[in-house]
Amino acid sequence: MEYPFSEFLRILGKGPKSRRSLTVAEAQQAMKMVLDGEVTDRQMGAFLLLMRANGESQQELVGFLTGLRDYYQLNDSRSGVDLDISAYAGKWRYPPYFLLSIKLLAQNGYKVLLHGDSGQFEDRQYAESFAEQLGFYIANSIEDANNNIRSGQAVYLPLDRFAPQLKTILHLKQELGVRTVFNTAVKLLNPLNAKFSMQGIFHKGVENLHHAASQVNGCQRNLVFKGEGGEPEIRPDALNRLFFSNDSSDELTSFDFKSITERHKRTTWQPADLLKLWQGSDDEYGKQAAIATTAVALMLIKNVTVEVALQEANTMWSERLA
Repeated sequence: MEYPFSEFLRILGKGPKSRRSLTVAEAQQAMKMVLDGEVTDRQMGAFLLLMRANGESQQELVGFLTGLRDYYQLNDSRSGVDLDISAYAGKWRYPPYFLLSIKLLAQNGYKVLLHGDSGQFEDRQYAESFAEQLGFYIANSIEDANNNIRSGQAVYLPLDRFAPQLKTILHLKQELGVRTVFNTAVKLLNPLNAKFSMQGIFHKGVENLHHAASQVNGCQRNLVFKGEGGEPEIRPDALNRLFFSNDSSDELTSFDFKSITERHKRTTWQPADLLKLWQGSDDEYGKQAAIATTAVALMLIKNVTVEVALQEANTMWSERLA
């Protein structure tokens, strides 16, 4: 029996002097074979672990992302979507305050798509669990998301509604014990080809991977930063380094978003706390997290200074219940 996919394992798994990273074309072909079901479970496990051990390259991520967008036909021209945000990590220390910033942006006329996944880890709370109670529209497909993005609601698109094979791969993380390159790729999918895209990361040092991949994900400008819990949420009591990419430039630029509130440590929280904060409960850290995350989104979309963005975000928050 022949195993064509083994060629990619040989490229990645040879000795230290002979192994190499996949080219963009090789990564794209490997991605297609995975999605077409032409890879055995053992091959898939070996592939993911070799990728993790070697460390994924920019070329590999670009190839995988290109393959994913081609396979799921995400390159179709769509207009009117302002911001793409991804949520795949789940939260544990704090509620997902970034959802309130998305709600705030949508309430003020910005067309925002949130895509994500849930259930990888039992000890985390995922955005999907909060989206409906916060008034997000839950889309059943890419077409459904596209048709409702102009409704005035933020739209949440679950991963299994548009890329079910990729969801299966992501959920191997718990079994394998380590993250894989697809934990990065999924955040950069930009399913509706929004003009702007924003991702939170947990591990520092992958900013250049996001920069390279954002050149092929259909957005004009990309923002990535180390978010609270790995989600796209600014830590308002800490220094946050923001990394901006522009599709017309090879340069990755950075900006230091300084703390806007006192140091804070939360010990316990309940899922209901998020909606209570929106309705006016006293949670200064959560309020500032929502405002700060809104502000960096405005910096991305409008290309304004941090001072202007924070002023606008504060106004949006104070007028949210009017």
